[in-house]
Amino acid sequence: MDAPSLVLGTAGHIDHGKSALVRALTGTDPDRLPEEKERGVTIELGFARLELPSGRSMGVVDVPGHEKFVRQMVAGATGIDVVMLVIAADDGVMPQTREHLAIIDLLGVPRGVVALTKIDLVDREWIELVADDIRQLLAGTSIEGAPIVPVSSKTGEGLAELRAAIDEVATNAEARQSRMPARLPVDRVFTIAGAGTVVTGTLWSGSVARDDAVEVYPRGTRGRIRSLQVHGTQVERANAGNRVALNIAGLERDEIERGDIIAEPGSLTVADRFDAYVTYLGSEQKPMKTGTRVHVHHGTREVLGRVLLMDAEALRPGERGYAQLRLEEPLAPRYDDRFIIRSYSPMWTIGGGVVLDVLPPRRTRLAPHERALLDALVSHDLAAAAVGLLASRALPMTVAQVAASLGLARSVVEGDLASASLVRLNVGTETWFADPEAFETLLATLERELKAFHDSNPKATGIAALALRDRVDHRLDPKVFDALLAVAAERGIAVLADGEVRHPKAASSALAAEEAARAALVPLIAEQGLAPATVAELAETIGADPGLVRKALTKLVASGAVVRLGPDMHFDAGAVAAARQKIVDYLAEHGTILAKDARDLIGSSRKYIVPLLEYFDAQGVTKRDGDVRTLGKKR
Repeated sequence: MDAPSLVLGTAGHIDHGKSALVRALTGTDPDRLPEEKERGVTIELGFARLELPSGRSMGVVDVPGHEKFVRQMVAGATGIDVVMLVIAADDGVMPQTREHLAIIDLLGVPRGVVALTKIDLVDREWIELVADDIRQLLAGTSIEGAPIVPVSSKTGEGLAELRAAIDEVATNAEARQSRMPARLPVDRVFTIAGAGTVVTGTLWSGSVARDDAVEVYPRGTRGRIRSLQVHGTQVERANAGNRVALNIAGLERDEIERGDIIAEPGSLTVADRFDAYVTYLGSEQKPMKTGTRVHVHHGTREVLGRVLLMDAEALRPGERGYAQLRLEEPLAPRYDDRFIIRSYSPMWTIGGGVVLDVLPPRRTRLAPHERALLDALVSHDLAAAAVGLLASRALPMTVAQVAASLGLARSVVEGDLASASLVRLNVGTETWFADPEAFETLLATLERELKAFHDSNPKATGIAALALRDRVDHRLDPKVFDALLAVAAERGIAVLADGEVRHPKAASSALAAEEAARAALVPLIAEQGLAPATVAELAETIGADPGLVRKALTKLVASGAVVRLGPDMHFDAGAVAAARQKIVDYLAEHGTILAKDARDLIGSSRKYIVPLLEYFDAQGVTKRDGDVRTLGKKR
């Protein structure tokens, strides 16, 4: 069918008949653990398949209602498309009813149906009174106005009407993010004899197929999908919105756990913090102070963290605001994901929010351009967000990097970046985009750091490019920094020469000293021939600092005037060429040569002849076999 694959999730207070209702609707008992059957209480998530009058089928996630199992409830509610809020007619609205509804609202579940169960235990007048209470309860939530269907799992009354109501609500539900990379939060992991590791979960986005490579987040291990099932049926491919079981090859049972995310390799960012728009529930009695320690529920994972508010020292009940969530364990969130926060101890739901920036700097106050980015993300202005991200990061980025940071498909942001007024750097085959103001700041920082280097190192002729990059911003890709240097050189604020960077208005005296050292070294090294002096001896002879002599020698080596065969061994290039020719001529006549023969031939000592011969071996001029050398291929 063209209709999207959808998931129905139950919610409601303990003993209000969720599992019995799922069993009556689907014919499947969602309570799978012996303990659940003994106690009559759902402890873990249960799964079933619901066939609807239209021919559509939905996956059903039955979640626990007891307060102790709210963690499982959050895991089940995350990723559902339609919620079935179950309220028993004889009890009415109860504490977990309210908490489950708050979680549904915070997670932004857009559609729902209320099943008013156990109507066989009450009269019609009581049913109407409870229905009025429910309408008031739903007011202002994401499922306000949801149909309320009286039903009895025991007698079967109302089951047909409930199926019809679910079918109608599901007809208007939106399709999942089929164009996004595959992502599946794991809610169960087990091993099947002869098959290996199996995980189950609701496929949040994209699609998965047999033989696809997958990555386990946040741990980073990888495997391959050996086979997959949807509702117990073997399939070749599964699309977003389906309940899926994946048999994964290449990973042991202990390499995956509940709370991990199975996704396309390289498609998610592992984060120990993220920026968010947080809602603090109006039912709370005290303000939530910045730095409050909380339990963060994202997908099927729960971690501890702190809420650092960005606009105030505290949120009053019912208020919202920007915050950075600092986590004690990593998550792999994506832009626009929903999450729940529960108090540290004792635990109850106090709020939730939506993920905005998954790679923010550590901060508690927002600069204007950072606030503009979060405003764009909250309002889903993706064009402004793509451009704003470059200003917030203050670094050049590729289309792929921007898309990954926002958790969007590359095609979504590509056109926006191409049409915006941005600086473009061509690095190899890729284009890197930068915010103009941020780019000018980088150039200004580069010039400032160059001047500071020269002030601190007056005898230096320049600084290595990578060392300068670390002073400007170590996050810059080395190739991108090279492109930035090229722009700096064009503008006359940097000079690139001999592998170093210097400021054009600095290092003149150092350059003159180095030039003088090179001029003095060239005839001295030529005179020494194949018996070179050490660096310290050379420095003493010309009356220069050894560090300066080393730099001068490095540039002479780069120019080809000197051959370096060790840190303290520098030969005149002409003398080395002459020695090479003598050895080639000797081998052409005699066929082989020993080190002692080469020593006598060249007139050098063993101290120098061995490094020379090894140098000729490396060049392919000679070929060594034990103590004997013959002519190589490169004569």
